[in-house]
Amino acid sequence: MGISLEFRRKLFHILGGLLWLVPLFYLQKGLLLIFSLFILALNLVFVLRLAEDKIKPIYKLIYLFEREKNLERPTIQGLWFNLGVFLSFLLFTKECATVGIVLTAVGDGFAGLIGYHFGRIRIGQKSLEGFFAFFVSSSLALWPFVGAFALLIAFVGAVVEILPKNIDDNFLLPLVGSALACII
Repeated sequence: MGISLEFRRKLFHILGGLLWLVPLFYLQKGLLLIFSLFILALNLVFVLRLAEDKIKPIYKLIYLFEREKNLERPTIQGLWFNLGVFLSFLLFTKECATVGIVLTAVGDGFAGLIGYHFGRIRIGQKSLEGFFAFFVSSSLALWPFVGAFALLIAFVGAVVEILPKNIDDNFLLPLVGSALACII
């Protein structure tokens, strides 16, 4: 039995999201913004499938992580996340942007893992179990950065995650987490 698509997706979401902390901490602001724009442009190439015939092995890899509903626009959710991260870099301090990235990568990742595999109590398209997984995982991950405020940020993030909305939560969560970190 192979690893499920959702497990692969969410593991990539967690690790790939946290990978944004490397350039955040090691690049100067100007280089960070240039790097982020490069990643956004590359991500857009994938979403629009501009070079699919030229880089087929990369698309084969991408399709290992993509849901059926997103095959026409591969990596679209990654584009939303990368755009939210970029705006967090632009609008907030490094410390605040860190909180937004960790909140999204860890909270959303674990909410999806637990909600998909163990979610029984449905709240719209999401599950109560996923909500609690978001809250617990992001509280633990954020505690070293913001102490007890991690509980508040994790709760607000879990609410943003579970509520129905017209804007992708991969875009909203980095911004919400970064803004909350700056406010508190």
